[in-house]
Amino acid sequence: MSTVTRGRGSIPEFSYSADPMLAFIAEHLEIDAASINVETHLWDDLGLDLLDVVELTILLEDEFAPGQLTDTGGEMELIGDLIHHIETCRHGAHRH
Repeated sequence: MSTVTRGRGSIPEFSYSADPMLAFIAEHLEIDAASINVETHLWDDLGLDLLDVVELTILLEDEFAPGQLTDTGGEMELIGDLIHHIETCRHGAHRH
C-alpha cells in the first residue's frame, strides 16, 4: 500500500472505496457524510476525544472487520488512519 502526502501528513491510498466507512462514520456521529473525508482530523475537526475514537474504532472493526482483535496504539488522528486500520485488519496484517 502506498501513501499520498496531503494537507496534514501522509494518508494511505486504499485498495477499495472508503465511501462505505465514511458513510458509517457520518451516521454514527450524526453529521453530513459530505462534510468529512480521509483528511478530516478526529480531534481538531470533529472534536472527538480519546474515548470517542476508541468507540468509533470498535464500531468500525465490528462492522467492517468482524472477529479481528487489534490494538490501535493510539495512532488515530485522521479518518484516513481509521480506514487504514480497518483495511489492515481485513487483510489480517495488523499485529499487537
